[in-house]
Amino acid sequence: MRLTVPTNWQDDLIKKIKKPGVDTVYGKLDRDFVGGGRPSCILNKVTKNKAKLHVGDIHKEGLKFYYLLNSSCLGNLEWTSAGHRELSKLLAWLLDIGTDGVAVANPYIAQHIRAKYPHLEISVSCFANVNSVEKAKFWEDMGVSTITLPPVELNRDFKLLRKVRENIKCQLQLIVNDNCLSHCPLFIYHNNLTSHASQSKGKVGIFMFDYCFLICKYLRIKEPANFIRAAWIRPEDISVYENIGIDRFKVVDRGMHADAIALIADAYSKRSYKGNLYDLFNNPSTSLWLNKPSFFHKFRYFFHPFTVNLFKLFKNRKVVQNIKVSIDNTKLDGFIEYFFDHECRYNSCAECGYCTKIAQKALKIDPDFREKALEDYGSFIKEIISGGIFKY
Repeated sequence: MRLTVPTNWQDDLIKKIKKPGVDTVYGKLDRDFVGGGRPSCILNKVTKNKAKLHVGDIHKEGLKFYYLLNSSCLGNLEWTSAGHRELSKLLAWLLDIGTDGVAVANPYIAQHIRAKYPHLEISVSCFANVNSVEKAKFWEDMGVSTITLPPVELNRDFKLLRKVRENIKCQLQLIVNDNCLSHCPLFIYHNNLTSHASQSKGKVGIFMFDYCFLICKYLRIKEPANFIRAAWIRPEDISVYENIGIDRFKVVDRGMHADAIALIADAYSKRSYKGNLYDLFNNPSTSLWLNKPSFFHKFRYFFHPFTVNLFKLFKNRKVVQNIKVSIDNTKLDGFIEYFFDHECRYNSCAECGYCTKIAQKALKIDPDFREKALEDYGSFIKEIISGGIFKY
């Protein structure tokens, strides 16, 4: 097994994630010209000098470092001379700190890197949504070393996984602890939102209102079977994917504190976790920005009185809390086998009912929490949709 693990730039992280199978660490500054898959507001701020030292520590442990250039949209800034200069400056810095490879979603950036920096390895981000054989061949022909397949589309589509593997020689990677909705209808929009919310030159600045996050949480709480339908892979089921030729497995999330990342890396390294499977997913209790936010951080990212009604935002802060759900991993043995010959993309969940049945057996959600959360999320979402959140 080969594991790709995130860094949050904390000094004590690298020693904690040095587990059997871990060979690559990925990360990103909280803001840069290209942007990426997480908004700046939830990330640990790091200086370029500290990042360089951290990458040096990664290399001392015999691990590779990949930098994320995986924005799904640059707002056409890449087609300006100023944008080209910014991209060149960023790439020059990445070479200076000893970056081994980059993850991209933009084919132009991939081709530009391959032409100018042929020794730099390129991994395709799940943001590129490589959900067919021909898309995979397109990227492989560019000379990429790894393709990260979109979890919401492919993690349980074994027919398509096998077809991609049969036709592609480069490494294939799956994200293992993603808990997004299966075939998420918000996937593309959410990628664009987070991309712009981590760009240093973006016209909309650094403020982001994560409508997609709220909708996703609301839909899962409303219908708990969505926790089971989500795109995760159990640590115990890694071998299922290795047997069809998947080379690498990627862990998220770089917005977590070091102990949370280490717990997840350990579970997948050991291929076993006996507790609540939801422990391996992103939750507010594991978030760096929620647990150690400075006044300056709050002010910088959330004090935008002319953009949004701060009083209503503060009033609804309760939606940023842990989801009180338990998924008993010991009751999920054999769960994945159903999908060997059942293809979710061609079926209605209401007609199938498999995940609902599993949820009844393995999932518990606090009823008082669920009732209150549905009320809180529902009213907040209505206020957003009506535009009330922007008015005083």
